[in-house]
Amino acid sequence: MLEFTLWGILLIVQNAAFTLVSRARNSNSVSYHAIAALGSNGIWFASQLILVQNFLEVLKTGSWLHGLGVGLFYTVCTLVGSVGMHYLALNKIERKIK
Repeated sequence: MLEFTLWGILLIVQNAAFTLVSRARNSNSVSYHAIAALGSNGIWFASQLILVQNFLEVLKTGSWLHGLGVGLFYTVCTLVGSVGMHYLALNKIERKIK
């Protein structure tokens, strides 16, 4: 349970950072883009370690129900991170940069 809680937090932050990278790429600020890219890529690596572990568990046990649960968990957490960061970027971060 603790692993999924930590993984959920990582996924939310990972996709938030990925969304920020996409937005930063279109700005005039190289430092904004660099900071966002550093966060996105570092967090992506850590979250993939947990994802691969879960995939191996699905393959080992043959429990596709577990696989479906992992897929839904991943999708919901990354959705929350992406939409949440889009909102924050529009309303907080980018207003300060301009």
